[in-house]
Order: sequence, then C-alpha cells, then structure tokens
Amino acid sequence: MRLQIHIAIWFTLGLATASIAQHNGLSFYQELARKDALREQTVAFSNIEDEKDFWNDQIQFENDLRVQNVAAYQVYMNEKRMAYSKHAEKCKNDCTHSDFYYKQAGFYFTYSDDTILTKEAVGTVVQVASPRIF
Repeated sequence: MRLQIHIAIWFTLGLATASIAQHNGLSFYQELARKDALREQTVAFSNIEDEKDFWNDQIQFENDLRVQNVAAYQVYMNEKRMAYSKHAEKCKNDCTHSDFYYKQAGFYFTYSDDTILTKEAVGTVVQVASPRIF
C-alpha cells in the first residue's frame, strides 16, 4: 500500500514537472525570438557574404525548428513578428537596414499561424517594412 502511494506521488510530480518544462520550453523560444530580433536589428556586417550567411543560417534554424517542434516554432515566430513590429513603430524612417533585413522582416510581418493572408494585408504589412528612399 505504501509503495502505491509513493508511486502515485512520484507520478504526479513527474506530470507536474513535465508540464512546467513544456511551458518553460515555450517561454524559452519567446525569449530567444526577442534576442534574435534585437541582434538582427542591430548587427553590422563587414561584407555582403557574412550577411548572406547570417540570414541563411537564421532561415535554416527556423526551418529546422518548424520541423522539430511546431508549437515552439509558432511561439518563436509570433514573438519575432511582435518584436519586428515594435521595432518598425519605434524606428519609423530613422533606421536604415539592408535589403536582406527588409526581405526577412517582410516574412515576419506576414507570418500567421494559419498563414492565410489577403493580398491587401500583405501589401499593407510590406509597406511598413520598406526602406526609406530619398
């Protein structure tokens, strides 16, 4: 009888720990998305090849995450979209970013869990991410 109580307690603690770990895992991806967005918005590259490699690595990471853990990917991408939106509001026309940045920003702005967007929504979002032309 005593063994059954111990097993039940350990089982309950295990479930609670797994639940907390899953929640913490998703919050990990929220924080990672914020950090990645900040780095992407502030990094300076010494040449075009370094920048191209950087963005290709970022895209590969996101593709791998989508394949390995869809829930984490959705959390990461939603947080990335919010971080890029906040940056665009703060930045307005005062910031200058590369074409690679604006291309990726357009992807983040148009990301949706259901990925069904109207043409008007995409056009509006992409205008926010377009570079300033003098």
